[in-house]
Amino acid sequence: MRARFLWGWCDRLITPRALGPLHDIAHQAGGALAQRARSNAAQHELFGAFIDELTRPRQVPRPVVVVEDVHWADEATLDLLVFLGRRIQQMPALMLVTFRDDEIGPDHRHRGALAALPRDVVSWLTLAPLTRDCVLEQAAKVGLSGARIFGLTGGNPLLVTEMLRADVDAVPRAAQDLILDRLRSLPDSARELAIRSTNAAISGSIGGRPGRFG
Repeated sequence: MRARFLWGWCDRLITPRALGPLHDIAHQAGGALAQRARSNAAQHELFGAFIDELTRPRQVPRPVVVVEDVHWADEATLDLLVFLGRRIQQMPALMLVTFRDDEIGPDHRHRGALAALPRDVVSWLTLAPLTRDCVLEQAAKVGLSGARIFGLTGGNPLLVTEMLRADVDAVPRAAQDLILDRLRSLPDSARELAIRSTNAAISGSIGGRPGRFG
């Protein structure tokens, strides 16, 4: 059976877009949902129009709602996920939600939204890091040390990709920014220790020469 994909994205903005993913989807879907979104309708009206969009009679192909990067979701989007998740079983639709589990700590507000989803309609898929053999294989194609790259990245796909683009003696700026961003929530002392440990690992991996991180 063919599927009709409706994509929405959560963005890491200083001032998050309220219901950003729903506005993305409304732009793709058109019709009454798009009209409600353009007219700044109330939240309950937008949610109702979205349900109507997903339950139109004889929809072929069936809709698949994809909401990306929910670790950056605003509170209204979390409300939408709970609202839709509690009704999805009665609709001819599927919802896919992606998020980085290492960005959502035990006290994060997202945990409440995830806990509110009915267990009998939710399936969890955890993506594992790239294996050492995989990193070695990819690094060999570009003449780099796969062991070094795996040691520095732990198989994180995004970091591996950036390292494969870099020269052998440097951690690329993009990778540094990604790592520093992950460390920003740590206390100052823990963040400093993590940076020193990373520098030591880099230095050791390139034959004892000084690292270039931070």
